[in-house]
Amino acid sequence: KVRASAIAQDADQNYDYASNSVILHLDVGDEVFVKLDGGKVHGGNTNKYSTFSGFIIYPD
Repeated sequence: KVRASAIAQDADQNYDYASNSVILHLDVGDEVFVKLDGGKVHGGNTNKYSTFSGFIIYPD
């Protein structure tokens, strides 16, 4: 199930940035991931960067 999405559009042929934050209640075995839609890579052929961070805010 999609919980958040982000998009960046290169207006001046330089750098694009997009970000998002999501807070989820997860159970043991739940999976969280970032997916790039096919054919939508930003940054040209040599500059494909992405980061993903996850934090436990508090345990149950």
